[in-house]
Parts: sequence; C-alpha cells; structure tokens
Amino acid sequence: MRALSADERQELQAEIDATLAETGNGGVQISANEIAWNGGEPILVFPLPGETKAPPSSAAARDAEGLGSTSDVEPQVDWEGCPAGADDNRWYCFYQYGGFEGRRLQWNWAHCQTGVRFSDYGFDNKTTGWVNTTRNRDNVGMRVTVFDGWFVDTLWREQPWTKVSRVDSFHDNKASSFRACRI
Repeated sequence: MRALSADERQELQAEIDATLAETGNGGVQISANEIAWNGGEPILVFPLPGETKAPPSSAAARDAEGLGSTSDVEPQVDWEGCPAGADDNRWYCFYQYGGFEGRRLQWNWAHCQTGVRFSDYGFDNKTTGWVNTTRNRDNVGMRVTVFDGWFVDTLWREQPWTKVSRVDSFHDNKASSFRACRI
C-alpha cells in the first residue's frame, strides 16, 4: 500500500469510522482501509484516497482470510481483487461500482440457511458488480443468490467461477440480502 498523506489518512479513517458506527455489530478495523467481522469473514475493503478500486487484501486481511502470504494466492487467477486462494479457500465479492470499483465486500463461508443482510455491513443497496471464485478441483463451489429485500425478490444468481462487472440498470444498487449455498 502506498504511503498516505495526513489528509488522506484522515479522510479514509472518517469513512472507516462512519461505517463502523453505521453497522455497530462488532466490526474491527484490521488495516488502514479494511474492516473485518467475525474474525475475518466478511472483510470490507475501501479504495485508498484518489484511487477508484479497492486494493488487494492487506497482510492483516490475508491472515484473517487464512491466505497467508501472497504466494498462497493462485498467481494465474485475476479476480479483480477478490481472493482466490488455495483450493479450499475461495471467496465471493460484491463491488460498489461498475468495473469492480469502489468498496469491495468479500466472503468465503456458506450462508445458506440464515442468509445475510447487506445492511449489517454498510453495503445495503450498494452492489453493482460481483465476483465468485468458489470452485475447487472437484467442481464444488457456492451459488450465491442475491435479493431485493429480505429474501423477497431474486435479483440474480452467481454461479461458481464467474464474475459480472456491472449488473443491468434494473438491478443496480438494489441488493439487500443474499444466500450462499454449496453446490
């Protein structure tokens, strides 16, 4: 990560603090631009001031994600900053803006029975793009189903090993909840 000026650090910290105050559910700042919940899942990554995309996971996030060093991430896979670790450590990510820009909210656990509310992580109605790296050598992955409302209207389904830079304008910024089920 590049060195930030005092003003940039203050601007970024204000965004982090506002998100922690909004969510109020145990999130912890783990680096200058990352918040983690539940010991590392999910992780919300903020772009650095002056940048449009959130950078790849920091060392603190890689530790929390169970990725370890950058050598543990498959080098041939470019997943727009969404971690694609070893065969048993694949992730799915949501992006604030088209082109995989803005904040990135990343997950790797199944949430099939309970589902997840984006509002719990400061991401309600803020999803424009997504990546799903969850397919291992046995072709096992997660199907992510995204909803408008609390499991009311299905907006889209994400198959393992796929990505979409920008959802259509009818579904843009309407995601309120999701389920991720192993298939």
